[in-house]
Amino acid sequence: MIRFISILIMITMIFITMQAIAADENIRTCTLTNAFACTSDDGCKEVSIKELLAPRFIRIDLKTKTISSLDRNIARDNTKIAAIEHLKGMLVMQGTEQRGWSITIGDDSGELTLSASGDGESVVVFGSCLNP
Repeated sequence: MIRFISILIMITMIFITMQAIAADENIRTCTLTNAFACTSDDGCKEVSIKELLAPRFIRIDLKTKTISSLDRNIARDNTKIAAIEHLKGMLVMQGTEQRGWSITIGDDSGELTLSASGDGESVVVFGSCLNP
């Protein structure tokens, strides 16, 4: 009986923790799924997230204005978000890290689109986020 009560308490604590995490409207947990690399000379081609050396899972913290890798295989420094704006139906973030970038997340769909551009090159990445 004590074992059953202990398991019930653990399940309740996990549920409460998950709700607290989900309720934080400043956090987005996202997965990056498809990517395309483009150059002005060769056009665009599909590439894997792994080929880009990008994490498959990221955490976007709107309060601290940081993006961090949740992928244990891809250790990276946090990326700083320079600007955040809420437009009709979407969240837009912008910044720089080796090139200029922009991320848009649909408010209802959670669909993520990331574009980064440099000198004669660009990358477009698609993914999905858990929205609060």
